[in-house]
Amino acid sequence: MHFLRWLLHRRIRKGSELLGIVRKHFDHQRDILPPKHVEELEAGMAAFEAVLRASSTTAGQLAAAAQTLEEVAHKWLKPYPFASYRDNFESLLGTVVIIFAFKTFFATPMEIPTGSAQPTYYGITHEDLRDKPNVPIPTGLARLWERWVKGASYYEVIAEADGRLEGISDPAKQFAIGNIGFGKRIDIRVGGRDYRVNFAPEDPAFKLSLVDPMTRQPYKVSFRKGEPIVRCRVVAGDRLFVERLTYNFRKPRRGEYFVFQSTGISGTVQGTHYIKRLIGFGGEKVRIGDDRHVYIDGKRIEKTEPGFEKLYGFDPAKSPVDSQYSGHVNGKVYAEAYRKWYPTVPHGGVAPADVEARAEQEASYMAPLVGRHFPDGETEFTVRPNCYLGFGDNTMSSSDGRSWGDVPREKVIGKSLFVMWPFTSRWGW
Repeated sequence: MHFLRWLLHRRIRKGSELLGIVRKHFDHQRDILPPKHVEELEAGMAAFEAVLRASSTTAGQLAAAAQTLEEVAHKWLKPYPFASYRDNFESLLGTVVIIFAFKTFFATPMEIPTGSAQPTYYGITHEDLRDKPNVPIPTGLARLWERWVKGASYYEVIAEADGRLEGISDPAKQFAIGNIGFGKRIDIRVGGRDYRVNFAPEDPAFKLSLVDPMTRQPYKVSFRKGEPIVRCRVVAGDRLFVERLTYNFRKPRRGEYFVFQSTGISGTVQGTHYIKRLIGFGGEKVRIGDDRHVYIDGKRIEKTEPGFEKLYGFDPAKSPVDSQYSGHVNGKVYAEAYRKWYPTVPHGGVAPADVEARAEQEASYMAPLVGRHFPDGETEFTVRPNCYLGFGDNTMSSSDGRSWGDVPREKVIGKSLFVMWPFTSRWGW
């Protein structure tokens, strides 16, 4: 009944707030108060609480009781210096504690930095627009909308005179005071002139489509006046919430995306988190067939199984490609697909006559890394007890269990919940 009255009547809520404040200050000072003052304060709080809880109490009676309690409190409780600052600090501290508790026990935010989970979850992507003059570079409010809502940043640098690319500076802090700063900027030197790019992305030379990621050689070295040196769109990786509660009550399920800590797992970038689709459990024998399907203890996983509907819904007549659902590839299939893909994209510092040889060289180098534990369609990998095996959906561009093996159960922190930003077609659950 009292809760209903508290819910319906503002004066009851204000009275409860007053009683709570007096009681908190009383508890803080009880040890330094004389026994007589303690008795008077306890009696005053008890009398006020009785009036507050009585269903027959009128507004006038409650106001009179509140005034009496305030008089007793002001008489015997010592005032705190800088009381307003103290209250604000307590509120701030309480908020921080709630946030940390939420992150520790319920859900924590995570940024997808790479493209290993594409097209399910996207990492940082970039698109060279120099050959797409019909794609406009937004300005003003439209540019802010693209950046803060869709996560897309646009960069454009136009050559002021003819010249050759002479160098790209190392990233420097955009704003810095001593060793403290934020943001990145780089300078691109063309024809003796420096062109500055502010708030540059990570690995700017690559993300701004200036150099080949493998050879680190420029795609283009000569520019005419009025020609774009840089014209590209960089889209931030998905920010998602990782739900930490479910796996305390049940085991992960095959096909779910799970998140784990990389520290101590050989072959991974240390001190960060990875997100992979769960493929195998401890004790299971796993192989990746040449048909791009995973086999568990000899049984093929089909697209009808939960979590694999899109991943295994690919056209088997088409070669696996980056950032498309293409099943899973072993080292052998990866090398075959890489040789086909390599000549179809531009490469900095590679002469046309050398493309085929370069494709063979890189395929021979990459395939054993990608398929260390799965070099062909016949090799089986046995998942260790109390461990999980996870693969990325972007099978042609994913560092995952094919390379560094399984993940100990204690490294798992939770499962993917939903994408909170940017607001694209992937937003939500």
